[in-house]
Amino acid sequence: MPALEDLEHLLRRTEYVARPSRVNELKNLSTDAAIDDILDVPSNPGSANLTDEVNWRRGEELTHHWLDRMAHDSPRPIQERMAFFWHGHFCSDLTKVGSADLMQEQIDTFRRGALSNVRDLAIEMSTQVAMLRYLDNNQNRNTSPNQNFARELMELFLLGVGNYTEADVEAATAAWTGHTDDWRNGEYVWREDWHDASNKTFLGRTINQGADQTVHGRETIEVMLGNGTIPGGARQNGGRPSKEVAAEFLSKKLWIDFAGTEPSNAVIGDLRDAALDNDFDVKPWLRELLRHPEFYTTEVKQGLVRSPVEFVVALLYATGRRSVEATPLWLMQGMGQRPLFPPNVSGWKHNGYWVNASAMAKRTETVRQFVWRSMQDYWSGGALHLRNGTISYDFVNDRDRDQADYTEVLDEVLRLAELELSPASYDALASFATSSYRWELSDLFHLAMLAPELQVA
Repeated sequence: MPALEDLEHLLRRTEYVARPSRVNELKNLSTDAAIDDILDVPSNPGSANLTDEVNWRRGEELTHHWLDRMAHDSPRPIQERMAFFWHGHFCSDLTKVGSADLMQEQIDTFRRGALSNVRDLAIEMSTQVAMLRYLDNNQNRNTSPNQNFARELMELFLLGVGNYTEADVEAATAAWTGHTDDWRNGEYVWREDWHDASNKTFLGRTINQGADQTVHGRETIEVMLGNGTIPGGARQNGGRPSKEVAAEFLSKKLWIDFAGTEPSNAVIGDLRDAALDNDFDVKPWLRELLRHPEFYTTEVKQGLVRSPVEFVVALLYATGRRSVEATPLWLMQGMGQRPLFPPNVSGWKHNGYWVNASAMAKRTETVRQFVWRSMQDYWSGGALHLRNGTISYDFVNDRDRDQADYTEVLDEVLRLAELELSPASYDALASFATSSYRWELSDLFHLAMLAPELQVA
């Protein structure tokens, strides 16, 4: 059985919050069995029901649905965690794509394929209209090649910077010509007259040989994750199998996202081997990451700042609010991370990037918004609403309670919000409680939501 501390760490990194119900479910299992339970995601997770006729409001509906899946509705939140990882990896932006429905199609693909196979996921997203529009492959034709998608497919999606030559970019660009869309209805269109069907050399292999020209582009993905070789003229890794380079590149991204630290050579080697041994299937690959001894070191346990999305999910869970009730979307924009709107094609940054004066000020503002939503009827004699119940105005302002016993209010906040604080954080809040007037006790909720334990995973 894993130590309780290790199990809670595992759940925070995979399911956003160490839910007490999940801790109880898994605490008597071995570490491997607990990880298998966490990774047992449903094959048909469903999709958002978008009802508004206005596109930008449909985008808000989609985002609210996704945040609620992360915080409340998914039986296995790792599915949403990985879907968001892929959203920040194979990313598209609603502003440029122009359609919430097309973004929904892409996100549903990431959700269904969250733990499936990188090759299959890359092939499917490559011809979805959201990606065709975002990286301009819908304008890629034999008479006017557009290299955006082909270049980013190598540089940011599968191989990493410097592991190809310009000749490989040109070959891949040609292979991906002909895939476009119909702007009138948002549907995918194949244009054979736009396609460059001549044989090309890509990472040392000949592509564009098959009679079915629609699969010429996907051959580039199969070569990168298969029998390709990094050319000698590349800036790094010349002569190495491209699948090894891809496995290391993606392993590093996964480790940084889940562990928050730079991976050691041992970690990269173990994760690379897991990827190659399972032909880029994600589930066994991620299982190896989550069971790796270095994942449970003190450095890793204390080394990950919650991103704005993860922070909002933790707040939604603690308060029991639905996303549309808390209305966090504009605040997430201020914190620097709002789903559907990545800053650029490289996605969002990680960890220490979120620790700066501006972002932390917006976190404080976000907590203020959640507190206000949870206390709308409090000052008229109502209650503070939390995940597992309410704290009445009369309880907080009990005139018969001795000031030394004001920690009762703090204990009730933590119990109903399912928050567990370190001794240092608890003592600081207890000191505030016992030195405050009754009317200030309501601030305990605000301060608890700003505790370091909410800022880190």
